[in-house]
Amino acid sequence: MLKKIAFLCLIVAVIAGANMTLFADSEDISDPQPAYDLDSKSISGKAGNGNDETPGEWYIGDTPPNLDPSKPILLFVPGLNNVAQVWWEDNDMYQTAYDAGFQTTFVQLHDAGGESADMWDNGELLAEKIVEISNHFGGKPITVVAYSKGGVDTQSALTYYDAHQYVDNVITLSSPHHGSQLADLAYSSWSSWLADLLGAQGDGTYSMQMAEMNAFRNQTDPQPLAYYNDYYTLGGTDWGSTFSSTWYGGMYLSQHGDNDGVVTVDSSRLPGGQELAIGDWNHTTVRTGDTFSVFENYISSSQLANNIQSSEQKNKTFPSNQWVHGSGLEQGKHEITIPIEENVKALTLNLLTSQQPNDMVLVDPTGKTHQTNFKSTKFQEGVFKGGISHATTIESPQSGEWTLKIHSGNDNAYLLLADFKAPEKYELNKHVNRHKSLELTYNLKSNTDQVNSQSLQTTYRITESGNPSQTLTYTQKGEANHSQHITLNQPNQVYNVTIDIEGKTKTGETFKRTIIESVKVPGTPYK
Repeated sequence: MLKKIAFLCLIVAVIAGANMTLFADSEDISDPQPAYDLDSKSISGKAGNGNDETPGEWYIGDTPPNLDPSKPILLFVPGLNNVAQVWWEDNDMYQTAYDAGFQTTFVQLHDAGGESADMWDNGELLAEKIVEISNHFGGKPITVVAYSKGGVDTQSALTYYDAHQYVDNVITLSSPHHGSQLADLAYSSWSSWLADLLGAQGDGTYSMQMAEMNAFRNQTDPQPLAYYNDYYTLGGTDWGSTFSSTWYGGMYLSQHGDNDGVVTVDSSRLPGGQELAIGDWNHTTVRTGDTFSVFENYISSSQLANNIQSSEQKNKTFPSNQWVHGSGLEQGKHEITIPIEENVKALTLNLLTSQQPNDMVLVDPTGKTHQTNFKSTKFQEGVFKGGISHATTIESPQSGEWTLKIHSGNDNAYLLLADFKAPEKYELNKHVNRHKSLELTYNLKSNTDQVNSQSLQTTYRITESGNPSQTLTYTQKGEANHSQHITLNQPNQVYNVTIDIEGKTKTGETFKRTIIESVKVPGTPYK
């Protein structure tokens, strides 16, 4: 008996010792602290996205007891509409880096002050802070870990604002190096009401339009300092939980390939960088300690052999199974008609509003209320920060006109995204010629096995991004195949192209689809 008791005591002691070791390896740390008196070093922010931190403020994390003096300082850079606190509030990235023996620092960019900024303004501010951080730590090299748009801001700081000499490597976590189609969506003709109420069209979102980032890539990649530093990239393929904020973006972006709910895998790849991993992360989890072990060995390393390829795209084929619609919602009751053709395997409806409606009811073509629950989620960050998503999926929906009835208690706005799992009705491609002007030719070919060609109507709305009053509209009717030629002449202007396609199937059911993209007229480079 005494031997058994002694053995049990030994087991308890071993377990207790193991637990003590476990907790010792992950020592609790305090929040990072501002590096200096804010009144003397910081700048004012603007109102807009709800943030009220101070742009230019930077923080120092606790010094780990196992600090390795040979390791570079880690500087964590936030993304679009983010504040520096995303790295340590409800996030173990700071703790993970501390446990690994790294000295950490964190910075607030212009977005932290209330309004998003483009890569030029954020890049200039970040470059100033990189110099300050380097001086504070006696000239030790810095490795930047940049989240989302922070990766683009970082490359701007290093390429154009002389910060390259203070930085060793750059790690980008799902950065939209080629832009985000969600930014194009925010500037579409259907989004203007909602974007106005949410403030979704700030300078940061503008700069993330696909056409604007294509111009940035074409201007930046050939620069002598563009890849002076080594860049390592990570991307994600998870959308998060069903009907979450990243799920909304994931569904929209799914027509463009694998994505993490905000950025596609293709966009996360940098032409002169090295891709470390494409993992099962969404746009929130990619910035957590889950990814630290993936890039830890690349925080300080030798020079890469960069193989830069142009991002210029002269021909493009568009996906075709989503419909987008939006408008203002005055106080009271409203109805949105949703046509559904035959042979739709599943329909996902995602209604984004600026405020929570009092009630929403979905009515089928027979007039009966469809028993479905909308899952509502408020977006805490991203392009549509502050918006509320209401989503539901209907399996094998009855064909005909459905009606979404909305009762809004206040002035409101909506953006409806309908995703159809159904046979494709047409093929649309584009050819581009760039001279002093931008010449676009869109070619549409309908699937005559599915579509009554004489019923087809295609509307092209070409709008100056950020200026909805400047819109050109072209309409094509009653042709199975057609070409629409558009010439744009205003240098450096980004345009949103919203294409609405409507027609009837062979059985007479109405279908609607929407395609959204951005284009930019050639002009003088910004820098």
